[in-house]
Amino acid sequence: MSNPNEEIFNFPCDFPIKVFGKKTPGFRRIVCDIIEPHAGQLHDNQITEKVSSKGSYVSLTVRIIATSRAQLDTINEELQKCPDVAYLL
Repeated sequence: MSNPNEEIFNFPCDFPIKVFGKKTPGFRRIVCDIIEPHAGQLHDNQITEKVSSKGSYVSLTVRIIATSRAQLDTINEELQKCPDVAYLL
């Protein structure tokens, strides 16, 4: 019997990771440093950035090629442990 969580995605697939945090000079690098060991080197064209209306927060959307549910779970867990990350989607 196959794992139901694996059936939601057809791996490998393009997958957006949305990360929200305070707008600080190093936030983008921190997020990339967490994701890159699991997804390979990220390029600028894989990352979009949007600053909140008041300029206090930033949202990053990082598009990776996801290879497994375990990979996504590991990235999610490590981002959640990061004190600079306020919220994940």
